[in-house]
Amino acid sequence: MKRPIAISLSPNTEKDDVILAIKLFFSPIRWFNFRETEKLEIEFAARFGNKYQALAVNSGRSALYLILSALGIKDFDEVAIQALTCVAVPNSVLWLKAKPLYIDVDDTFNLSPKDLSEKIGEKTKAIIVQHTFGVAAEMHSILKIARKRKIPIIEDCALALGGKYDNKLLGTLGDISFFSFGRDKVISSVFGGMILCKDQKLYEKLLDVRDNLDYPGPRWVMQQLLHPVLLSLILPFYNIGLGKVTFGKLMLFLLQKFGILSKAVYWEEELGQKPKVFPAKLPGAFSILALNQLHKLDRFNLHRKEIANIYFQKLKSSGIKLPNKNKGSIWVRFPVVHENAKNIFNCAKRKGVLLGDWYKDVVVPVKNLSVVNYERGSCPNAQMLAGKIINLPTYPSLSKRQALEVVQLLKSCLN
Repeated sequence: MKRPIAISLSPNTEKDDVILAIKLFFSPIRWFNFRETEKLEIEFAARFGNKYQALAVNSGRSALYLILSALGIKDFDEVAIQALTCVAVPNSVLWLKAKPLYIDVDDTFNLSPKDLSEKIGEKTKAIIVQHTFGVAAEMHSILKIARKRKIPIIEDCALALGGKYDNKLLGTLGDISFFSFGRDKVISSVFGGMILCKDQKLYEKLLDVRDNLDYPGPRWVMQQLLHPVLLSLILPFYNIGLGKVTFGKLMLFLLQKFGILSKAVYWEEELGQKPKVFPAKLPGAFSILALNQLHKLDRFNLHRKEIANIYFQKLKSSGIKLPNKNKGSIWVRFPVVHENAKNIFNCAKRKGVLLGDWYKDVVVPVKNLSVVNYERGSCPNAQMLAGKIINLPTYPSLSKRQALEVVQLLKSCLN
């Protein structure tokens, strides 16, 4: 049996990653080896040139939280962020008792320079620029606005490692940047994050804070190491069963229910609260997993671009709105827009194909938007798009034949 087309269930994991995770699970002496983390930091920073230094932590939200703290963000400060984002972004602001200032999006699914210019003010102390789906934001205009106001720019490259803007690597355009190695990001170590910094004083400040963090506990490490192993066993059975009840879904539910596996987002985060595990150091075991995937980054991204080109070619007359064909995009997922996105998503699900629903609301996942201080009506374009975006898979093991199957599936669901 082979894995079904599923966009979010450990999509980057290959056979060597599973074998490596098994070896690490049975080698606890390596779990907290900081030399492994230093290797990852050195090799990661080297990809961006000798001006940069990298600092690893246990998640992208930990990285953002530390950056905001190092920049002096405090009570009642405003931090500009875009709508259409993960709850981890506004939460990192709220955890410092600051205020997220929501900016509408443009046709790149990224922060709108026009809305940014109109909304920022004296209380705005930082701007987080997200490169959604691996597509670069309009950095020329955003940088111009930020420089004029002397507001630092934090690049959110959680979905954009290896992407470019104006032939420059994303993460090198703002004042500081961060990346995520989460389970469905560009590369994956199940959990993990990286700060990229060129300002020596800021780096030293961050280094001091990071080095005084604790490691996550052994149980948490075990949960994450088991993720690629158990998902490789679950996925072949994911669609086998009766109706909505399948062996794979039941196995995953029970493993999460009994704490053998953890979810990507904790229930506390959906309520705006901070789980104890963030921020923390990146365990050496996760550094080894991340470095293994970093060595495959160029191949992964080339494949994603090739799959995206299939979608561009085969869906151009389908009645589905395609994204802008921006040069330098890596397409960690391929976003298309349709009024009946929910019906298409459910139609595909009934046929055993799991597409993505980033972003079914302006902030996901949350129990209520008031938890993250979002006011309905403040970002009309984002609200119009929310729930209408379908994410098509581009992950490394998705074949071109399967991409064509996705195209045919979409067309059949439309009819």
